[in-house]
Amino acid sequence: MNEFGLGAIGPNGKLASPSRGGNATSNGVLAALSPEALGRLKPFLRERFFRDGHVLWKGGERPDRVYFPVSGMISLVVATKPGAALEVGSVGLEGAIGFDGGADAPTAPASAVVHASGTFVHMPAREFAAASRQSEELRRVELVCREWILAQAQLGAVCNAVHSADARFGRWLARAAEAIGSDVVAVTQEVAAEMLGLRRTTVTLIAQNLQAAGIIRYRRGVITILNHAALRGAACSCSASLGPSRWPSRLVASRADGGGADRPSAEPANRSA
Repeated sequence: MNEFGLGAIGPNGKLASPSRGGNATSNGVLAALSPEALGRLKPFLRERFFRDGHVLWKGGERPDRVYFPVSGMISLVVATKPGAALEVGSVGLEGAIGFDGGADAPTAPASAVVHASGTFVHMPAREFAAASRQSEELRRVELVCREWILAQAQLGAVCNAVHSADARFGRWLARAAEAIGSDVVAVTQEVAAEMLGLRRTTVTLIAQNLQAAGIIRYRRGVITILNHAALRGAACSCSASLGPSRWPSRLVASRADGGGADRPSAEPANRSA
């Protein structure tokens, strides 16, 4: 577990932006921060590699660390029955998760599970909360990251009810590729089926059809996207609704480009979920 060093700081004083293809140098939210806001977090930032399946916190627990994915993906899953769970949201290069809601905040029913192995920058949630009390910019980071998860959960509830299994799988796969910044998604059919609440045989048939159409290549638990445009065409309309314009990294960056300042404030952050 290493301290988050200065090697990823660019000439403009910001973290270098992530690159596509799994060679990301940083998380998009951290990359979008002003030097002042980043400086508040830097003493507490650490890096760690987590493998697929690692549980960061269980449903009913309060997260004690904020995670900024660098090359992996975190899924929020809610148990539907013993041994089964449904994904209600995910966070990758575009966001962060694990903010401290305060002692009076209710615990969430969702567990946080790593569903794409990778590197994650993290820090104690209490330290982020302390820094955000002095920074309007960091309070906005927490706000847009929470809203991003809420938007996914709300849209997912409708999607699961009205869209076909084929369209939902297309949406999920496109989202996973965007989250990790790669055309190659390491996922078994069992995991994909569980995340979508589908039968494994259904996911197998969908994957076979997409492969026959030249849209993906599937081999030994690894899906390679060959045609992104065709995959988006096969996905439901929810895929576009969760596009880059909604990503926390874009929203934080747009505020910074528009002259948003990192101003000290004595007012506590609004931590309602």
